[in-house]
Order: sequence, then structure tokens, then C-alpha cells
Amino acid sequence: MITVGIPVYNEEKSISLVLQTLLFQLEKNDEIIIVCSGCTDNTVGVIKEFKDSRIIIIEQEKREGKASAINLINKKARGDIIVQTDGDVVLEANAIENIIKPFKDPQVGAVSGNPLPRISKRNVFYDWTKMSYKKLHEERLKQDVENKFWHLSGYLLAWRKGCLPEVPFVKGAVDAWMGKLIYKQEGWIIRYAPDAIVYVKAPDNRKDFVAQKARVRAGYYFLPKDDMPRTVKKELLWLPTEFFKIPFWRWHKFIYSGFIYAYSWKKGKDMAKQNKSLEEIWKVPESTK
Repeated sequence: MITVGIPVYNEEKSISLVLQTLLFQLEKNDEIIIVCSGCTDNTVGVIKEFKDSRIIIIEQEKREGKASAINLINKKARGDIIVQTDGDVVLEANAIENIIKPFKDPQVGAVSGNPLPRISKRNVFYDWTKMSYKKLHEERLKQDVENKFWHLSGYLLAWRKGCLPEVPFVKGAVDAWMGKLIYKQEGWIIRYAPDAIVYVKAPDNRKDFVAQKARVRAGYYFLPKDDMPRTVKKELLWLPTEFFKIPFWRWHKFIYSGFIYAYSWKKGKDMAKQNKSLEEIWKVPESTK
């Protein structure tokens, strides 16, 4: 039996597509637990329209953050394997099958899927977005071979029931916390499943680009320094190494994106340093819905 958990906050525009791409991949005895955290739109109403007995809705009166939703899913799940995805993504047809395959190895405690961006080629952030997802994919493959992989992707991940301790309240990078909590336990390994593909709508304007990147980067700065999975210095070095792979007529957009990306890191660091509230950090980039 598989449990799929979906933490959501105001996803009325996107939750239908997620469920459509998910339900046909599950067996009749599987379940979907959707935690609606402080939703102020019609998310719950849209979910109820599906009238599928496999869907379980948990409503939280106020927005309590992703860690709270994950802990509820972990506690309520009846499945031996728990798959978590988001309310604004699209799963490839065999994503669930592919993300649970590695669990045939009893040492595997968790598995990360492979997020791919959806973004118009005309968009100013196109080249940077495609490049960054590609570079992260290459890094995951390398770490997986070396048995050093632990930074799960929050867009699609799975863990074995019982191997994930309670996730502490954090204001971002919950997927990184989850991976580290499992990785630090003796006896478990974490795998990357590149064929478990989930499509993610990338932000298409500067405001949303900054909001999305800054909130995740703020989460990294709340992690212990030695556990930070990504750094601005390392990722900005992608700019000169990838520059000549970009068509020259789009060089200016690529450079511009790099500067905006650096600004997003700075904003995330400042928010973490000032210990901003969850609501201040976790701004919703509307164009990703």
C-alpha cells in the first residue's frame, strides 16, 4: 500500500491537475492525504469535487507550515511507503512507479524524484532556469553514485514508513531537513530516481522569481552551516562555465538572471538573519500556479 501526501496552501488553480495525473497511477487500496493548511480560497471545494474514496482531507484552521503538514501525513499514513508531492506540479505517467522502485533495497530509507521546469523559451529566465535544473540533476547523479546523496526534492520524494523522525518547525527547506534527518540515521541510504519525473511551473516574472528563490534560500540559512546543501558562490560559478553554451543573442538575459539570482540569495540570507516569520518568508509566487 502506498500513501501519497500533499501539503497545500491556496491551490485551487492547480490541485485538479495534480490529482488527475496522480489518481490513475495508484491502486484502489492506496490513499492520498491532503493537508490544507489555512487555505482561504476554494482548494477544499475543488478537491471534494473528485468524490474519490482514496482522498482524505485534513484541514488546518491556520497556516502552520509544510513541516506540520509532513508530520500529520507521516502520522496518519497507512502505507508502507509514503510519497510526497506538491499541489502545483504535474507528475509524469510513471512517476509513482519509478520513485518506489528503489525501495526494493531494504537499506533505502528515502528516494528523491527528478523535477523538470516548465517555462517559455521566450521568458527572460529561461536559460538560467533550464541550466540550473540540469546542473542540479548532474549533482544528484554524482552524489547518488558516491552514496552521498541526501538533499531530497520537495516536488516529489518518498520515504519508508518509520524512518523519518518528526520534522521540526522550520521556515523553509523542509525537504533538506527531511533528507538530513533520514541520512543521519545509521543504516539508511537515500537514492535519486532520475526517471521519477515531476514537471514544475517556473516563475515567469522577476517578482515571483525572487520570491520563490529567496524563500528557499532563507530555509538553507536556518540549517546548520555544515549542512547547507547549496551555496551562492558555487551556483554563481555556473554563469561563466555555462555562458558560451547559451546562444549569444540571449547572453544579456542569462547575465541578468544571474544577478537577480544573486540578489535572491542575499534577500533569503537577510530574512533568515532577521528571523522573519513564516508568512513573511513564504510568499506565494502566483505565476507558478
